This record gives sequence, C-alpha cells and structure tokens, in this order.
Amino acid sequence: MTSGARQTALDPTSTPETAPGAAPGEVVARRDAGHDSRALDPLLDSEGLNIALAEAVCLGSAFDPHGRTLCLELEVLRLPETRSGVAAEHRDGRVRLTLRGVGRVAASLRSQRWNHVDADILPLAPDTLDQAIKSFGGGRLHGWEFVDVDDSGWSLWRELLSFDAVLDTERPSAHVFEFSQEEGVDPRELDVRVWFDELSVHDATGAELSPAHFVADGKRWWAAHDAGDPRAVRPGIAPPL
Repeated sequence: MTSGARQTALDPTSTPETAPGAAPGEVVARRDAGHDSRALDPLLDSEGLNIALAEAVCLGSAFDPHGRTLCLELEVLRLPETRSGVAAEHRDGRVRLTLRGVGRVAASLRSQRWNHVDADILPLAPDTLDQAIKSFGGGRLHGWEFVDVDDSGWSLWRELLSFDAVLDTERPSAHVFEFSQEEGVDPRELDVRVWFDELSVHDATGAELSPAHFVADGKRWWAAHDAGDPRAVRPGIAPPL
C-alpha cells in the first residue's frame, strides 16, 4: 500500500478466491510477478482486438471463479460485412466477451478528491465487480490498449488493490486483459486486470464470432469513421480530423 492511502477493503492477499493450499509466499510471488509471468501466445491478434474494443461501452460483467471465466457485456463499434461484400448498417453492437482459463483477477476501485493527495481505496470484492461496473452508468473503456498490455498502467495501481483473486498459483497465464472506468468531478476510477488463457466473442443473438471476424468488423467501422461514412457516426465519438 502506498504511503497515506486509506485501505477500506479486505487485505487482497487473504481473498477467499486465493487458491487453496497455496503458501502465502507463493501467492505473493505470483501476485507480484504480474505481466512478466505470462506465457505469451503469438497467435492472438492483440493489436487487432485493441482496435475492435476501442471506445466500447462496458455494460456489466459476470465472474465465475469455479469455472475460471470472466465475461464482459460490451457495446462495441463494429460494421459487419454482408454477403455481397458491402459493409452493412448495424446499430446493435452488443457483444459478450468471455475470458477463459482465468488465473487471477485484480481490481482497484478508488476515489480521488480534489483536496486529498492520496486516493481512497473503496470496498470491492469479486462478486460485486458487476455492481461496480454498472455504477459507472455504461462508461466507455478508457484508453486504447486492453489485450496483452505492458506494465505501465498496472504499475500505477498495483499497490492500491481493492481485491486480488488468485485462482492459479502454478502456471502462468497466456494473456492479460486490462480495462478501466472513470467519472468526472471528485472522480472515482475502476481499474481491472485479468490474467487468462483464451477468449471468445458472441454477438447479441448469441452467435459466436471468431476473433478474426470480430477484429475485421471493428477495423471496418473505424475505417468508415475515418472516411466520414455516416454509418460510423455515434454520440460521444469524435468525428475524424
């Protein structure tokens, strides 16, 4: 914990989701290993996924520690292609992003008052993560990089954790997913980092989208946006320069 920060949640090293039988030293070592512990899988198109997830609205989440999955309900910017090869108008961008083989989830919910030097760390647990996300009222994912990001963001809040649920102390996860939510005056901020092995995407009808398909739809939307295409106009999204 950084000096002066007021911890108002449980000690993250003692969360119920910590793997049973793991020695405290192993848990701390696993926790502190962070991003460098990943067994990176070069087959995942992290750059393309970052484009497809840019400016996505986060609507909620579902965390299953027993099944080791974390799902995010998102509204993304995508422009599917019709069979004729022409990108179609598509207003329903809701998708369900499922991270599987989750080895760890860490989160920091905090408030920074204008007259306080240090942030107040707010109570949060794995089973209330969905409630915390929804409390931001459908905020867009902050930033432009989410999949297999480096440690630059994590290093700023890794000592300000509301919870740290370690599900696997034995094997490094293949990937990380990191996202944040923010709000304005006397702002709260939520940062979440998930270590996982695989991901899948389903659209609003429940149909699975391959990662390549999902990425292509996202790239098509942003290409249309940059070209001034009216199909790629959304409230809150700045027009092309």
